[in-house]
Amino acid sequence: MNIKRFEEISKSKGQIFDDKFIYTHIPSPNKSDYERGYIERYFIQKANDKDAKIYEVDEKGFTKFFDNPFYTNIALDWKIKGSDTEIKNSNKKSINLNFNLIPKLAIFLPNLLQFKEKKDLEI
Repeated sequence: MNIKRFEEISKSKGQIFDDKFIYTHIPSPNKSDYERGYIERYFIQKANDKDAKIYEVDEKGFTKFFDNPFYTNIALDWKIKGSDTEIKNSNKKSINLNFNLIPKLAIFLPNLLQFKEKKDLEI
């Protein structure tokens, strides 16, 4: 679809979509995130193509695409504190809860321990 047609459809659906770029984001958990034990992660994908690229975005990017009918978006809680088994089980459940919206999210997020809290090494 060319960009002019996209803009026409967007306007007819009440969407004003000036920014045509998706800015990706890699979370950087901070001390309060680790104290809480999880972070919130945001993902978007073209709604009409389940094989389209999946993007991780920040909360602002998520909000920008939230009401856009051309994109599927999800927010999920990502466990970052606990035993490896607890973290893997929790993160796998978060992914599975969103399987119907973005089926290939599990492929996009193969490392279920990503951002796991690293304990200080004792010497």
